[in-house]
Amino acid sequence: MSWDNKNLRCFNCKSWWPTPEGAGREPSRERSILGQCRRYAPATQISDLPDHGRHYPSWATTKRDDWCGDHQHREM
Repeated sequence: MSWDNKNLRCFNCKSWWPTPEGAGREPSRERSILGQCRRYAPATQISDLPDHGRHYPSWATTKRDDWCGDHQHREM
């Protein structure tokens, strides 16, 4: 199977959760460019931002057209 198969992209994986595109817009697999890969538990991130604790959990952010070897096709 080709690595360039469009069916194996993040937007088509059951572990990918799209993020909203702007204020007041609902997340959409068809429209959202970015999303969160929730295949594995969130990793600990380190932040210097005042509104975060020093360590906080975060899901990996991916683009809708990214892909990986752990793809799990979602049911349509």
